[in-house]
Amino acid sequence: MKILITGGMGVNGAVTARHLIRAGQRPVLMDNRMDTSLISDIEKDVDLVIGDILDPEGLDKIIVDHEITHVAHLAALMPIPAETDPALGIKVGVDGTLNVLEIARHRSLERVVFTSSKAVYGEIFGKHAYPEYVPVNEEHPQNPADLYGTIKVCCETLCTYYQKKYGVSSVVLRFGSIYGSGKEVRHGALSLYGQMIENVMSGKGFTASGGDQSNEALYVGDVARSIILALEVKDPAERTFNIGTGVGVTLQDFKRILGGLYPDSKIEVGSGLEFRMTEKKSYCIFDISKATEHLGFTPAYDLEAGIKDYIATIERLRPR
Repeated sequence: MKILITGGMGVNGAVTARHLIRAGQRPVLMDNRMDTSLISDIEKDVDLVIGDILDPEGLDKIIVDHEITHVAHLAALMPIPAETDPALGIKVGVDGTLNVLEIARHRSLERVVFTSSKAVYGEIFGKHAYPEYVPVNEEHPQNPADLYGTIKVCCETLCTYYQKKYGVSSVVLRFGSIYGSGKEVRHGALSLYGQMIENVMSGKGFTASGGDQSNEALYVGDVARSIILALEVKDPAERTFNIGTGVGVTLQDFKRILGGLYPDSKIEVGSGLEFRMTEKKSYCIFDISKATEHLGFTPAYDLEAGIKDYIATIERLRPR
């Protein structure tokens, strides 16, 4: 298995690469610019290439030159840039994914893993929201509330079409709310969990409301583990999976753990149900039973383990 990660120098790509290296792989990380700040600890253990998923000829050359058999397609334009420039968001998301699938078809690649998001479901109401939190499964209606979610729906549909029409073996992973080292730097407005952890680490303290709201909080380590399972699984009966913890956590839970690790920190979390600064009302808990059954995925990081690994990673990557 020779793996290409598009968006490989980003937050999720970096962690996925680390897990692949531990498993004895040497992945190829493709990105549209050379920024190794999130992979400085593994730079010698991967192959780095500059490439653009909107350049099909260049992408094809990378796949041929590196004898790629599997693609983890992580490259995307994040929600705020996509809303700012819808045409570019659609090009990167839809056209880029189409390029990956077309090359997979012509080069007979063994697997494409497409990373999607809970944004495909849009706003969560009724029994799936506060206070019942009935877990959301993959059959939940798709009603995206922003362009990012709309793009993800389009790309998922493309994967399904190429699977049925051309036999391109794809797996779609829908992630809950992700936190992990690097997200605060790269996607600050989307990283409230990261802001909280890193502010406390630096002694700045943290203040927020919305401490009564439960939500999926998925650590990037489990993002990476699910991607690797999806790359490896042989002909699964299901192809689209929710990836989360199956357990809701609150900002009060973050406060409790961080307060134990940094007893002198100043953390203030008020009551209420609104804490996301940019997301719509997408708070929910995932039903991950299909991922457990068909991928063998169970979360390895509870909240305390995720926070501790986040802190350790930040400290390891910090310039000396």
